[in-house]
Amino acid sequence: MTKNVILTAGLAAICQAYVASSHQLNNSLTAANATDHFLVTCGEADNHHLFVQINDLKVVDGRQFNVIVVKDKALSSITNVDGKSSPGIRVAGGTGVYQVYVSQTATDDKAANYQLIFHCEDAGNMHFDTSVYTKIDQP
Repeated sequence: MTKNVILTAGLAAICQAYVASSHQLNNSLTAANATDHFLVTCGEADNHHLFVQINDLKVVDGRQFNVIVVKDKALSSITNVDGKSSPGIRVAGGTGVYQVYVSQTATDDKAANYQLIFHCEDAGNMHFDTSVYTKIDQP
């Protein structure tokens, strides 16, 4: 009985740690004028900001990805200028829904694949529950 309680508590701790860890979304863009639009929700009362970073999953040409994050009057943007990974940004918008837009700098016949990393955090950068909804997914 004691082993079952310890095992259950251990699994619960692991699951909780997974929920609180960073989130990532893999997607692609082909057309130069295409933009993906995501709604990221930070629902915990002590949420301070949304952390965002973008990575090029397969650098095949000179394209770069741009990310714009908007929440109320807070706005920030990043580009993966080295063609690989962008620096991380923190958009201090508190609790609620953040608008996240991903676009690219050029077009090609092949899709460019990216990984969007995002997570809600408190002022001390402790991860909170994060959810995402894909509003627009363009080719």
